Amino acid sequence: MINHFRVLGVKTNASDEDIKKAYKRLSNRYHPDKLLESTEEEKELAALQLQRVKQAYDVLSDPKQKAAFIKDFNNVIVTDPAAAMQELWDQYY
Repeated sequence: MINHFRVLGVKTNASDEDIKKAYKRLSNRYHPDKLLESTEEEKELAALQLQRVKQAYDVLSDPKQKAAFIKDFNNVIVTDPAAAMQELWDQYY
């Protein structure tokens, strides 16, 4: 399960304004128009990250989806710790 708060780089108690600021900052960072001198591979990775950022913002900006996400996220039981650690590793590197 993807932690939308981590994708946006905000705390779980972040205000709506903080979530919006983080979304704007990250969407600007990964936007294709800002990556003019990047390689095709870097552009593809940025496009994937931009999709994750948009998905995270869509969930966290809607109060009902945010509440459901927090409820579901708090009830997650990690059955495969190695896979969970690999997912965390992949998010950062």
